[in-house]
Amino acid sequence: MKEQLKLLVELQEIDSAILSIVEKIDSYPERLNQYRIPLNQAQEAFQKFKAKSESLDKKRKAKDHELDEIQDKINKVKGRSSEIKTNKEYEAHLKEIESFEKSKYRIEDEILAIMEDYEVFAGEVEKEEVKVRETEAEFKKQEKVLDEEKNQNEAELEKLKARRKDFSSRLDREIYDQYRKLHHRLGGLAVVQTVNEICLGCNTNIPPQLYNDIKSSGDIHTCFYCKRFLYFKETPPPEEKPDTSKPS
Repeated sequence: MKEQLKLLVELQEIDSAILSIVEKIDSYPERLNQYRIPLNQAQEAFQKFKAKSESLDKKRKAKDHELDEIQDKINKVKGRSSEIKTNKEYEAHLKEIESFEKSKYRIEDEILAIMEDYEVFAGEVEKEEVKVRETEAEFKKQEKVLDEEKNQNEAELEKLKARRKDFSSRLDREIYDQYRKLHHRLGGLAVVQTVNEICLGCNTNIPPQLYNDIKSSGDIHTCFYCKRFLYFKETPPPEEKPDTSKPS
C-alpha cells in the first residue's frame, strides 16, 4: 500500500476512534442520570413520608393544646362548685362538666389515633432515609467510576488528536481536503475497504478492473457511487484446525 493511501487508512481509523470516544464522553451525563433517577425517587419518597409525619405531629400538638384548654375549662367549672345554691344549679353544673369531659375523651381518642398513624409514618421515614443513604452511596460510587472513565477517555482523546495532527500533516493537502469533505458528508466514514468487488461504504459493486487496480497498485481510488476512498486489505486464511477424529 503506497504512503498516501496508508496515511488515509490510518487517519480514518484514528477519526473513527475519536468519534467513538467523543460519543462516550457525550453520553456521560445521560449515563450518570440513570443512577440519579433512583436517588431522586428515594428522596421524593422520603420527603413525602417526612411531610406526612410532620403534618401528623403538628396536628397532635394542636390537639394537645385543645385538650389543655378543655381541661382548663373543666377545672374552672369544678372550681365554681362552692357557688352552687340549688339542686337545679347543681344538675346544670354536672351537665356542663359532663359535656366538657365528653369533649376531652373525644380529643384524647383523636390524639391516640394520630399517634398510631404517626408511629407508622415515622417508621416509614426511617426506612426511606436508609434507602436515600444507600442510593446516594451507589450514586456517588457510580459517579466516581464514570468520572474515572471520562478522564481516561479524555486523556486518550488528546493522544488521538496528537496522532491525527501528525498523520494529517503528512497527507497531500488536496487529498486531505477531499477526505475532510467526505468525512463530514458521509457520517465520519471516508475511507473503506473493498471486498469481492464491493464498496463496504455503500455496498455498491465496483468494476472488476478498478477492483484489480485497487488490489494491485496501492494507488488512491474512489468509489464511483459514494466517492469514498477505497483500499484492499489481504484477509489471512482461517487457521486449519487439527483433525482429532482419527486416532493417532
